[in-house]
Amino acid sequence: MLPASVSHPNVEELDLNGSRRRDGRSPSREFLGSPILRQPAKEMGPRATRTVALILAATKEIFLTHGYAGTTVDEITRVAGISRASFYTYFPSKRDVLLALGAESAHAAATLVDYVHAIKSPWKPPDIEEFVRKSFVVFDEHASFGFAWTQAAHQDEEIRIAGMKRHLQVCGGMGRALGSLRGEPFDDPTAQGVIIFSMLERSWSYCQLYTGKLDEVSVHKEIAQVLQALLRSRTLRKT
Repeated sequence: MLPASVSHPNVEELDLNGSRRRDGRSPSREFLGSPILRQPAKEMGPRATRTVALILAATKEIFLTHGYAGTTVDEITRVAGISRASFYTYFPSKRDVLLALGAESAHAAATLVDYVHAIKSPWKPPDIEEFVRKSFVVFDEHASFGFAWTQAAHQDEEIRIAGMKRHLQVCGGMGRALGSLRGEPFDDPTAQGVIIFSMLERSWSYCQLYTGKLDEVSVHKEIAQVLQALLRSRTLRKT
């Protein structure tokens, strides 16, 4: 689940077409299939919950620096400070950890769409700047999965197909949300969503890579300027 800092109350989920979901079911369940989480007992106690959290946190950290191919169970256990036996108590493989992180990442991506829906029309520049800032906060927590998934997708067709399907669904939702905010739908909302997510994710990535050389606040402002121009394009196109 998302940490409280990036959750959004009373916001409907996206359905399989990227539209707002009304049945209350989470789209994250459908992202990459269900990971296998071994539970020695019927219910996970505080110690088991903490161990699983350590595994997920360690895997995120390693995925971000080494990618999927460069991540090993030995490295996960070392960073998490647990034994291999403890890892295999809960996860059969690193692939299942990737799937578990995928569920979180899918929910996070849908949250960005929720942020756009929460912006009231007529929008103001500070609204767009705040959306960009919140997006970077989400990427701070979940972007490592995207990089790992890209690598894993080249090796695992099931992951590629399932991940691609969910990714395009969320991109479609983003394109429709932005089209609604500007008052006119885009010709291809999915393509527009891919462009927006790509701009946000790659900009976040370079801010991490070029730490000390690139001012993240300035990047936020420049992205916000691009988005504002996009939202104004309805008027510009008709004149």
